[in-house]
Amino acid sequence: MTNYKITKESIFEVTNGGLDVFRFYIPDIDQYTNSKKHFADPGRAEKTPSSLIKKLSDNNYVVNDFGDDGKWLNAIAYVQKREHCEYGEAIRLIAERHGIGTENDIKSMFEPDVSTSDAAPDQNDKEWIFNHAEEVAENHLRIIFSERTWTYIENQHRSLKEDERKEMVLKHFRQILKAQHWHALDSYTIIKNRKAITFKSTEFYPIFRIEEEGKSGERFSKIYQPKSKDKSKRFFYHGKFDAQFLHGFAQTQKAYQDLVAKQEKDEDEEDKKVKPQLDEIIYCTGGSDALNFYALGYHVVYPSSEHFKLTKDQIFKLFLWSKGVFTCPDLDYTGQLQNHRLCMSLVSDQCLDIRTIELPEELKLKRDQYGRPCKDGRDFLKHFKASDFANLVKVAKMYRFWDYELAYDRSGKPKFKYGRPLYEYKLSIERVINFLVRAGFGRRKVNEETMEFIQIDENIVRPVRSEDIKAFLLNFLRGRYANEDLLNVIHKSTNLSSNTFDSLPVLDPDFRDFDQKSQYMFFQNVTWKITAEGIEEIPNNKVEKMVWESKILPHKVRKPETIFEVSKVDGKYHIDIKNQNSMFFRFLMQTSRVHWQKELEDNLADLSLEEAQKYKDENKFTVFGPNLTEEERYDQTLHLINKMYAFGYLMHRYKAESRPWVVFGMDDTPQKEQGSFGGTGKSIFFKGIRAVKNLLLFDGKNAKLFEDNHVFEQVNINTDVVYIDDASREFPMERTFSMTTGDITVNPKGKTRISIPFEQSPKLGITTNFSPDDLGSSTMRRILFFGTSNYYHVDKSGIFLENRQPIDEFGKEFWSAAYTESDWNDDLNFMAQCCRLYLSWPTWIEAPMGNIMDRSLTNNMGFNFLSWAEIFFSKEANRLDSFVSAHYALEDFKADSGLKVMTSHGFNGKMKLYAQLKGYKLNPKPTQNKDGRVLKTIEELKYDSREKKWIKTERRKTQSMIYLQTQDQELTDNIYDPTIDPSDFPIPVPGTEKPNF
Repeated sequence: MTNYKITKESIFEVTNGGLDVFRFYIPDIDQYTNSKKHFADPGRAEKTPSSLIKKLSDNNYVVNDFGDDGKWLNAIAYVQKREHCEYGEAIRLIAERHGIGTENDIKSMFEPDVSTSDAAPDQNDKEWIFNHAEEVAENHLRIIFSERTWTYIENQHRSLKEDERKEMVLKHFRQILKAQHWHALDSYTIIKNRKAITFKSTEFYPIFRIEEEGKSGERFSKIYQPKSKDKSKRFFYHGKFDAQFLHGFAQTQKAYQDLVAKQEKDEDEEDKKVKPQLDEIIYCTGGSDALNFYALGYHVVYPSSEHFKLTKDQIFKLFLWSKGVFTCPDLDYTGQLQNHRLCMSLVSDQCLDIRTIELPEELKLKRDQYGRPCKDGRDFLKHFKASDFANLVKVAKMYRFWDYELAYDRSGKPKFKYGRPLYEYKLSIERVINFLVRAGFGRRKVNEETMEFIQIDENIVRPVRSEDIKAFLLNFLRGRYANEDLLNVIHKSTNLSSNTFDSLPVLDPDFRDFDQKSQYMFFQNVTWKITAEGIEEIPNNKVEKMVWESKILPHKVRKPETIFEVSKVDGKYHIDIKNQNSMFFRFLMQTSRVHWQKELEDNLADLSLEEAQKYKDENKFTVFGPNLTEEERYDQTLHLINKMYAFGYLMHRYKAESRPWVVFGMDDTPQKEQGSFGGTGKSIFFKGIRAVKNLLLFDGKNAKLFEDNHVFEQVNINTDVVYIDDASREFPMERTFSMTTGDITVNPKGKTRISIPFEQSPKLGITTNFSPDDLGSSTMRRILFFGTSNYYHVDKSGIFLENRQPIDEFGKEFWSAAYTESDWNDDLNFMAQCCRLYLSWPTWIEAPMGNIMDRSLTNNMGFNFLSWAEIFFSKEANRLDSFVSAHYALEDFKADSGLKVMTSHGFNGKMKLYAQLKGYKLNPKPTQNKDGRVLKTIEELKYDSREKKWIKTERRKTQSMIYLQTQDQELTDNIYDPTIDPSDFPIPVPGTEKPNF
C-alpha cells in the first residue's frame, strides 16, 4: 500500500494561495487583501485591529498578527495556530474542508505503509525485525510534543539565530527522547506464516520503540503508534514484558544520585548532613504526557499499562528522592477515578501526600484531532502556556488534610503522655475541602431555595448531611488507625460544620442512565446496558453513568440466555419463547388469553373431568392453546407482544418527540353490560414498573386531581413514571396528554414553581375501565393501549365456572418478601429483555383494538343509548338503510331512557359512536347537502298523546334526517314512516305512564 500525499504546494494551488483557507476563519478577508488596512483576527480578542494580510511573490498569502507573536503565517501555519494542532492535522483539516483528495486518500496519509512479502529462508516465524530511523523527523517530534512545549523550548534558545535556534530545538527534543529510551522506527517487520509483514512509518504516522530492561535483566520493547485509529493497536509489547515496570524510574533514580554526588563533591561537611532532593516527580498517566512534562524540566515516571499498581517500595523511593510527588490525572471519569484510588490507597500512608495537579475543566470544552474533549497534560499544553502548568503544580494539593509535629513543653523538651510522645495536630481547612471534593462531596441545587449536600462515590450518588460529612472524616481516619489525638481534633473542631461545607462546589451530576439507543440497569453486583443488539454486563467499577444510591436495585443478578425472540413475517408478529421461568412473563401470558373462556370452559365442556384437567395442566401458561383457531391464537400472541413492548417503553427513560405516548391499560373484553368484574391485572403491570423504576402513584378515582395546584409537587427529574391508577369515568384524561408532549410545571408548596423540560419529565401510565372521550386521530396517536383479558377475575354473579386470582396460580404475591433471588433474577431478566424489544422495534406494536375500541365506544355512548339503539336500529325495525326523522329518533330515545333533556348535538355524537361500533356509515356523503346536513322535505310528524302514536299533520316541512348505511348495501331513497310501521314504539304524554313495550 502506498500512502497518498498532499503537499503544501497542492494546498496553495487549490485554495487560491491559501486565501480560501483564511476566508474560512476570517469571512471578510477579501476586503483587506489589496490594502494595508488592519483587521481584527477572530481567533484572538482584541480591541484594536492589528493583523495584516499580504500576497507574496509566489502568489501565496500570509497573515501577521502584530498584537500577538508578530510572525507571518501561511495558510497551513495559521490553521495550526487556530486549531492548536501539528502540521499533519492542519493538512488533514484543510484537505477535508476544501475537497483536496478523496476521503480514502486523506485517511491513507495517517496510516502506516503496510507491505507483505515472502519471508527469507533464514527468518523464523514470530521473529521481529526493527529498522531504526537515523534521526527523528521534525513532523514526528511535533506529533509527540505539544505546541506550547515547543514554544517553551524555543524560548530557551531565543538568543540564537532562527536557523540555529531551530536546529538546537530539534536536537533538544531528540535528546529528550533518547533520555527516556524512545527510538524512532523507520519500520518493523513481523514474520508470520512464512510471510514478512512490514509496517513502515510515514510523514504523518510515526512509530516509536521504547526499549527497557526489566527486573530479570531481560530487554523488552513497547511499540507506540500515536496516530493509530485503533486504540488497541496504539501500543503493544515485544519481548518479556514486566507488568510492574515503571517507565522513567531508572532515569529519575540516576538524576537523584547525580544530585547527591554533586553535593558530596561541592558542599562542605555541614551541608552534607541534609540529603538533597529533586524538586518534584510527576507520576504521569502515559508516555506523551511524560515527555512533554520532562521537556518542561520536570522529572517523570509513568506506568507500563493501565493495570499497573505502584508498590510501597516505589512510593517510598519517589518520596525519598523528591520534595514532592505529583500526579496529573486525565479529566475523564477513568482518569479521575484511578487517581483517587491511588491517593486513597492503603499500600502506603505516603499516598496521602501525593499532590494532584488539577487540569482546568475548561480544557474539556476544547476538542482533539478526533473531535473528542481534550483531557490530558499534552492536550493542556496545546492551549495553555508552560507557566500556566507551573502554576498548577504550585497549587497542587495532597489528600492529607492535617499537619503534625512533636509537642514540646516550655523548656523545649518533647511531651510524653502515658509513656508515649505527644503530637500536635492542626487541620488545614483548605485541604479538608480539597479532600472532601476528591472524595466526591459537594452541593447540589434542588430548587431555587434549596441546596443539599451529596457525595459521589465512583458512579453512585447519595444525599448526605453535614454531620454525615464529619462522620466520613472520622471513619476515614479510624480506617487508617489514626492517632486518638487527631480524632479528638476532628471531634472538637467547630470549623467542620455546614458553614464550612458550604464552600464545597456545586455539582450537577448527570443522572441520565439512558440515551436514544440504550438504557442502563444498576444492581449490587453488575450493571446492564440494554440496547437493540442485546444486554451487556458491565462491572460496576467500569460504569461511567451516575446513579442515585437509592436506585440501585438490591439484587445480585446473572444474565441468562435469550428468553424470547419477536419477529414479523408477512405482516404478522411471531414470538419464539425460549423459557418462561419468569413469573411476570407467565402473568402477562395469562392476561393476554382473551379467548380463555372458549378455550378452558366452552371447548372443554364435552370432555370428562380427567380429560379437561389434563388439557389445563398441559396448557397452563400459554397463548397458543391448541383448541383455539389460528386467528384466536394470533389475537392472544399480539396481546402478549404488545404488553411486553409497552412495558419496555416505560423501562426506557428516553423521551422521543416522535413517541409521546401515554401507556393506557384497559380490559380487553366486550362490554355489553354496565359494570366490571375487576381484578384483571392491569395494576400488577405497573407494579412491575414500580419494582425497577421510580414510579409516582396517583388515585384516578379523584376526578378533581388536577384542580390541586400542587398536584405534581413530588415530581422531579428523577421520577421515571407517573401512574394514575383506576381512573374513573369523570377523570379528565385529556389533561394528561399535554404532559406527554411538553414540559411539566411543578409547584411545591411554599417554594418557587419550576418547569421540568420534556426530555427530563416522566413518562405516563393510566389504568381505567373507561376510554378517552375523544377518539380522534390526534388523541389516538398519543396513546399506547394494552389490553388485559378477564382470565383473572372475581365473579359473584355465576357467569364463570370459577374465580381466579394470580396468587392461586403462583402461590405468592408479585415482588413480595416471598420472592426468592431466583424469582427476582428471572423477572429482572425478562423486564430487561422487554426493554430490548422496545429498543429493537422501529414502529409501535399495537394491541388488537377490536374489544378495546368496542369498550371505548360503549363507555362513551353509554349503556342506555346502546340498549335503545340495538332495538331501534335492529333489522326487524326496518330503520337501517333508510332515512329516519332525527326528531322522531331523538324523542324515542328520550322516552326509552327516561331523559327529559337531550340536545341534538349530544344525540348526534352518540349516533356517530354507535355507527363506529357497528361498522355502519352514518349519513354517507351522497346523502348530505353542501353544508353537510341530511335534509328531506316530508309531511310533518307529530306525536298524538291521546292515540299514543305518531301522526302526520299533512303540512310538508324540511326536516333533519338520519341515515345508517350497513355494509355492502347500496343507498336507497327509502324514508321510514313511523305512522304506518306496526313496530313503532309510542311516546307517552308527560305525566302519563310509560307505554308497555
